[in-house]
Amino acid sequence: MAALARISTDRPSDRQVPAPRLVVTLGLYGSASTWLFNVVRETLNAAHGAERVCAYYADAITLILQDGAIPGRFVVVKMHVGDASLAGFVHLAQPLLLLSVRDPRDAVVSLMQRFGQDFEKAASRVVQSARRILFFAAAGHPVLRYEDDFFTRPETLDAIAARLGVTLRDEIKAAIFAGYQTASVRKFAADVAHLPPGRLDGNPADLFDRVTHIHRNHIGDGMIGKWKERLSAPESAALTETLGDFITTFGY
Repeated sequence: MAALARISTDRPSDRQVPAPRLVVTLGLYGSASTWLFNVVRETLNAAHGAERVCAYYADAITLILQDGAIPGRFVVVKMHVGDASLAGFVHLAQPLLLLSVRDPRDAVVSLMQRFGQDFEKAASRVVQSARRILFFAAAGHPVLRYEDDFFTRPETLDAIAARLGVTLRDEIKAAIFAGYQTASVRKFAADVAHLPPGRLDGNPADLFDRVTHIHRNHIGDGMIGKWKERLSAPESAALTETLGDFITTFGY
C-alpha cells in the first residue's frame, strides 16, 4: 500500500495553489467530517462569495450533476460512502478529495449512541465507508485523523485554506474556526428546530440543517476507545476482523 498523504498543518508558504473547482470531503461516520465540510464551505464562501459556492451532501455524484446552479461556481460535496462510480469520477475530474478517519469501532458506537442505530446497521454503514476511504487513502489523497484532534487546531484551517488556494484575513479565519468548535456546534444542534423551515430536513427524531448538515443529535461524547467498554466481545471481534486493514493502516 502506498504511503499515506497526511494533510500538513505546517504553516503554509506564501505561494498559493490554484483554487480547485470541486472539493469532496469523504469521511468515516463520527470523524468530524461535518466540521471538515463546513470549514471548506465557509472558507470558499469567504474567499469567493457565498453566491459562487454550491454545497451538497450526496453519496452519489450523479445526484448533483444535473443541478443547473453548478456552472461557474465552486462546489463542495460531503459524503460518507460514495458509490461505485466515485473512483472513476475522481480519476477523471481530479477534485480535491479530503479524507477524515476515526477508529471504526468508535465510529460504530457513535452511530449507536447519537442516532439510536442497532449494531448491525451501524456496523454496515461504517464498513462501507471505511472500505471506500481506504481505497482513496492508498491512492495518496490527504487524510485527517480524528484522534489527532485536527478539528481543535487553528492550523488545520490554515492548511485547508492553502489547499483551496485562498488567503483569508486572520479575523475571518478566527470567526470560521470559532463557529465550528464543539461548544458552538452543540448549541447550534440544540437549537436546530428553530431554524427557518426551508433549512430543515429529516424527521423529528433526526432533524438536521440543510446548509451545515448539523443534526439535532450531532455532538457525541467525543471519547476515544469507548468501543472497548460499549461493544460486546463478539461485536468488537467482528469489526476488528472485518476492518483489520483499515485499523492497521491508520494505527488503531
